[in-house]
Amino acid sequence: MKTQIKVISLVSVLAVAFSVNAVQRDITVTANIDPTVDVTLADGSPLPSSIAMQYLPGKGLAAHKENIKFWSNTADRALNVSLANTPSLTDANGANPIPLSVSVNGKTLSTTATSLAYATTFPSGIENGSSTMPLVISQTSPGAVSAAGTYTGIVSLVVTQATAEAGS
Repeated sequence: MKTQIKVISLVSVLAVAFSVNAVQRDITVTANIDPTVDVTLADGSPLPSSIAMQYLPGKGLAAHKENIKFWSNTADRALNVSLANTPSLTDANGANPIPLSVSVNGKTLSTTATSLAYATTFPSGIENGSSTMPLVISQTSPGAVSAAGTYTGIVSLVVTQATAEAGS
């Protein structure tokens, strides 16, 4: 009887081992985390990684506008917003630059930090992000572009938190 139980147990284990079909798929997950500040579209989704500016013959590039929100984990700090470099579009050969202007909430940005006061940026506190603000990317001097081609460039926003409390 003991032998029969051992045989039945062994058969059961082998049946289970060979009858289970499985597949494993591994997914690499990444996240770029700054525990102090962030900027998103007004609805909380990420900023687009690319945009297409429309060219209007005789007028130049149409400004691109997005409504954005800033996010912070500190309830008493202003934000400093700047550009990592002076943005422009260039053609495929890296020539024929078209300078771009970038503004947030009507303030033109440069490589020097522009301060956004805590009280006006986060009038309702940090829980739901800042008030909605327009981000505008436009041709610095609107007008016709003489060289045809596909133009590309990068606008790099840098957002940091002020190191002192608001009003200090």
